[in-house]
Amino acid sequence: MKHGALALAITCLGSPVVAQISPGALAKPHERLEGTLQCIKCHGGGGKGKEQVTALCLDCHKEIAWLVQRERGFHFGVRAQRCTSCHPDHGGKDFDLISWPGGDPQKFDHATAGWPLDGGHLKVKCADCHKPKFRVSNAATLSARRGPDWGWVGLERRCASCHEDVHRGRLGTACDKCHVTMNWKTINKSSFDHNKTKYPLRGRHAEVACDKCHAFSAGKMASNPRFANCTDCHKDDHAGTATLAGRLVDCGACHVVGGWRPSSYTVAQHRLAKYRLEGRHELVKCNACHVKAKPGVPVTQVGLAGVVMRPAASQCRDCHADDHGAQLARRPDRGACSACHTVKGWKPSTYTVATHATLRLRLEGKHAAIECRACHGPNRVGLPALPDTQVIGRAKVMLTLKEIDCAACHVDPHKGRFAAGGTRAKAKGCLACHDVRTFRTSTADVAAHATFGFVLEGAHRATACVGCHEEFKRSGATKRSALLLAASGIGELRFEAKRECAACHQTPHGRQFDARKDRGRCDACHGVDAFAPASKFDHTKDATFSTRGAHERVPCNQCHPSSVGAGGKPVVKYRPVPVKCEACHDQNVRRGL
Repeated sequence: MKHGALALAITCLGSPVVAQISPGALAKPHERLEGTLQCIKCHGGGGKGKEQVTALCLDCHKEIAWLVQRERGFHFGVRAQRCTSCHPDHGGKDFDLISWPGGDPQKFDHATAGWPLDGGHLKVKCADCHKPKFRVSNAATLSARRGPDWGWVGLERRCASCHEDVHRGRLGTACDKCHVTMNWKTINKSSFDHNKTKYPLRGRHAEVACDKCHAFSAGKMASNPRFANCTDCHKDDHAGTATLAGRLVDCGACHVVGGWRPSSYTVAQHRLAKYRLEGRHELVKCNACHVKAKPGVPVTQVGLAGVVMRPAASQCRDCHADDHGAQLARRPDRGACSACHTVKGWKPSTYTVATHATLRLRLEGKHAAIECRACHGPNRVGLPALPDTQVIGRAKVMLTLKEIDCAACHVDPHKGRFAAGGTRAKAKGCLACHDVRTFRTSTADVAAHATFGFVLEGAHRATACVGCHEEFKRSGATKRSALLLAASGIGELRFEAKRECAACHQTPHGRQFDARKDRGRCDACHGVDAFAPASKFDHTKDATFSTRGAHERVPCNQCHPSSVGAGGKPVVKYRPVPVKCEACHDQNVRRGL
């Protein structure tokens, strides 16, 4: 049956229309209005039927009236049209009162109903939404239609009218603030701002997928997540070992949401720990001390991070290897690093000259000014090389030196003659003639020389050592280093005993006095203050000719003339000389004097 059946009106006995001849049977929804006496229920009377039809339709279809009054639904948009223009009747019982575009409800432009369909709603069949359980508005209760054919009105635009509110009303009713219709789990970033919530998303949290925090279970969100502490979402990867002052702290004490690494734990915060960071320790990276646990350590002890949060730090050796090998193992402190070093810097050592005085070798004089490495370091200029690092450690420093005696470092030009057990041993060895301020010049003075078997008196006191000890001239000892490996070319300084004058002085008398009992010993006539005059010679006692009387006033050269000897040097003739008077006075005798 097609739309457009005509309705015929008749009059009876000049009276207004009181009955009609039906142009056709009513559609099934209106069948209860069949009968000529019920026409006025839809068409009205008094000649105003056309104007009254729409009003009478709305009287019956109260759900449509309710929607139009609230400016809702499709009928609000066509409120100016008569109902019969779209819904004609009298087409028969099976006549369809609704004319769908193309005869298919799916082709209906839903935007004309006041709600455009988009996203996931475009994929849903009409009947899947327009069904009894979703008809929750007052329009549904006002509708007279019941049973399996409920019609189309009664739906609400609130999401929760069709969809379950998994938030249980905690987030309000405007689902579109967070969601889009394309996908329920896709967040509407154009309208939802997490930073306006109680928990703004900062740093790496802004990159986390929503469902990582807002977990769903069986299609429902478990709850609004707790976020008072980091551990509300994150596991304690340190298994309770991250504490400050003995108190367990939250992740935020050492980490920020901008990135889990590096830790935000500062040097200042570390001062609250049992081990304060000072000196060079302030520059050390965290993971240099807080290392990964060794394989086999239970996760319950170090957590999933596997980081040792409480490394042993009671002594330097807990972190630092003994770079000196086992050289100091016998010390009372077992070679504690703090005895010679501080956390301000490994070098230089804090071991002082005063501290060195407690050892077998006091540092005095020039030794006190020498750098430690000159004796203990790997590059000992002029000294023998140290043992390999397997013995002295990675620092390559020899601390327990056996070199105590002078000859252990310095060449002995005397070949051990003055050392203990030497042919001319001295109680102090080298220090009998030298001190630690300088090896040259010798400290052996006039007083010390008296202990050598030759007392320095008179002019000898002012004579330089080299004047008697000519080995100084040829040994090179005055110009070269005295260290063992730098002393090559230094000759031997034997300092043989020279007690006779002739050992140093050449006699100007030739062999004139060889016949004397003392064989012409210099000191028989001469003193040590000066060679001339011969202060010890007494002409009356020491010669066969006495000079008493007038002879005392005679100059020596009158009796002892000089002549030129070998090499052009003058030689005074002391013997033989005449001892008879006439040998000198013969002329005077002949003259009668």
